Amino acid sequence: MIIYETMPFLQRQLTVFKQDDAVVFVSLADDGRQEFLEDYPTATIQAGYVPELDLFRRYAAGEPVDFRAIKIDYLRATPFQRAVWTALHEMRPTETLTYSDLAERANYPKAIRAVATAVGKNPLTIINACHRILPKQGGIGKYAYGPDIKQVLLSLDIPENPR
Repeated sequence: MIIYETMPFLQRQLTVFKQDDAVVFVSLADDGRQEFLEDYPTATIQAGYVPELDLFRRYAAGEPVDFRAIKIDYLRATPFQRAVWTALHEMRPTETLTYSDLAERANYPKAIRAVATAVGKNPLTIINACHRILPKQGGIGKYAYGPDIKQVLLSLDIPENPR
């Protein structure tokens, strides 16, 4: 059984999914349940209490939060995706990387495009800081939930970020 809880978050909503004692999915979609079930159509989900939401509340309020402390797991991941997502999860709280930097950290230095694809499929947005992967040529790049929310997340992580 996977439990989920939804809360208002940065003029959107955030839905966090948890199985046993590990967070397995985070959504910023208007309907986080629907987004989750599109990826995991056979999963059984139920509304419930997810204590990790308190960390997201503190984060949205501008408090520094180290999401590396949250126990996570993946419902489905290839070894390659797991390596990329682990490298994302291990980033320091204010650190940004380029896709090539991340490829290096994941031990796939020549697989930059494949790393970018894995980043786009990250099931633990914010916790695995995919919003802090920036294009080498500058700018903030793409984000599954749009550039506006990516900019807000970057400003929470790196308040002096001029981007």
